[in-house]
Amino acid sequence: MNPITSANAPRAAEHAPRRVLQRDSLAVRLVLFAVLLVAATAGLIGSLAYTRARHALDREARTRLAIIAREVAQTLDREIADRAADVTSWAHLGVMRAVMYDDVDKELAQFIRQFVSGGQAYVGILCLDASGRRVAAAGDVEALASASGEFEERSASGPLAVSLVTGADEHSRLLRFEASIIDPDRGDEGIGLLLVLADPRRLLLAAEKALGAAGTHLSFELRLRDGRRTVVSVVGPASRAVVDDARAPQAPPLLGTATVQHELADGGQLDVVVTEPVSEALAAVTKLRGALLKRVSVVLLLGAALGGVVAWRIGEPIRRLTDTVREITQRGLSQTQWTFETRAGEVGLLAAAFRAMTERLAVAQAEAVMQSRLALLGEIAANVAHEVRNPLSILKTSAQLLARRELPASEQRQLAAAVISEVDRLNGVVTDLVDLARPKPATYRLEALPDIVRRAGAFLAPTARKQRIELEERIEADVPRFHGNADQVYQVVLNVVHNSLQAISSTGRIVMRCRRDADWVVLEVEDTGPGFAPEILSKAFMRFCTTKPDGTGLGLAISRRIVEEHGGTIVAENMPSGGARVRLQLRARTET
Repeated sequence: MNPITSANAPRAAEHAPRRVLQRDSLAVRLVLFAVLLVAATAGLIGSLAYTRARHALDREARTRLAIIAREVAQTLDREIADRAADVTSWAHLGVMRAVMYDDVDKELAQFIRQFVSGGQAYVGILCLDASGRRVAAAGDVEALASASGEFEERSASGPLAVSLVTGADEHSRLLRFEASIIDPDRGDEGIGLLLVLADPRRLLLAAEKALGAAGTHLSFELRLRDGRRTVVSVVGPASRAVVDDARAPQAPPLLGTATVQHELADGGQLDVVVTEPVSEALAAVTKLRGALLKRVSVVLLLGAALGGVVAWRIGEPIRRLTDTVREITQRGLSQTQWTFETRAGEVGLLAAAFRAMTERLAVAQAEAVMQSRLALLGEIAANVAHEVRNPLSILKTSAQLLARRELPASEQRQLAAAVISEVDRLNGVVTDLVDLARPKPATYRLEALPDIVRRAGAFLAPTARKQRIELEERIEADVPRFHGNADQVYQVVLNVVHNSLQAISSTGRIVMRCRRDADWVVLEVEDTGPGFAPEILSKAFMRFCTTKPDGTGLGLAISRRIVEEHGGTIVAENMPSGGARVRLQLRARTET
């Protein structure tokens, strides 16, 4: 419920949206506060949720990659152990006795060729006799030739050794399995060397396939334990698509590391490194971020709407109260109708306090009006006594002389004319006092000030010509109309111009300027007279203020009351070049 319902509620409602949307209005500030509060809260909660989810998913992804790396390392360790067992088993077979013969053995060559062409990880197999002579070979001849030179100084006996060697391509690395060929008939006596080259990439692919990681975003690398050299890497097709997309900078990938337990001949070890792009590992968090942004946007809209509703409910009673105060200021307490409704909260307290204030103000205003009327009556009585006493004395003396009938007829006629003149003057004084104390009700409508100025100029033109005073009218085009009473404003113009005529003894000029000034219709009356005396200027519009011997001092006071009743202003001033200026302005109206 609204605490105040004013008589100007329709007009206030018409302009309320414009006031509500002003930058400094309470509604705008409340909406901005609600939006900022909701944005800060939602942003903080969303940021915390996103950060925690990202950290949790990051830990989970790293743990998962470490587990995969450990499983790949274990699988790769088994693959290397299986290949080592194969090489050891082959070295003890009877077919290997062919290395003791001086000729190349076809049976041995066929035996080793079946393992190279069997689709396994073997790249090449080479059999050497005790002197280092090649007896049989199968597979990558260039890789075998590159690796066989390293066996020329090796003894044809000793345990199986696994090491890394460079393949035919200087950038490729191969696993070299080296075992002594044992003569079955002579126990542990070595009769030659068996060299087997295996591709670690195939072993890594086999481990990847065994874990079901093929075709994913995971990438696998086999590195030396020191971390300075990569033996082989396998990049999944899905991960390669992410790496090849260079539209945005890529963050360092997440990785998991595990060590292959099988040691190399030089004492080194191999590490399995499993990597995954951050964009894929944290894809769920990216989706969560998008969902959070959407929800935050919805929350912001709801917060703004809720803030607008709350601001409107809080501000509407205050706006109505403001409209009532403005109406009281413009129209006065007696011309304003309003009612106060009971309302809880601060606005209700404000409305109750305002009601009490207006009631006390109305009482004080009524008392002030009464005191003013009493003072005015006293002042009027004093002035009436002053203005009437002298004429009454003259009338009494004239009546006594006329009653004796001792004067000649001509003097009697002069005396009668003087009596009539004094009676007329007394009637004028009484009329002015009545008009001032009890103004007549007037009907307001749209009027044209230029027409009123021309009417006054035409009426006073004969008097001005008689005094040899130039009366000039300067009226601009398109002067808007005002809402008021033409007869009352005409009386104001007559009073002002008549005062100027009286101030100029003879031979002068009076200019009436009528123009528009923003939202006002302005009339300026300038004369070339002596101007206002300094002690009179500040109280020129007060009652009974006059410097003329026969003046009542009510003309300008009545003029000010009329102008103020029309919602305008009237001021007097002295011009720097000499003479006086009276400025009258009324509110312009454009409606028809």
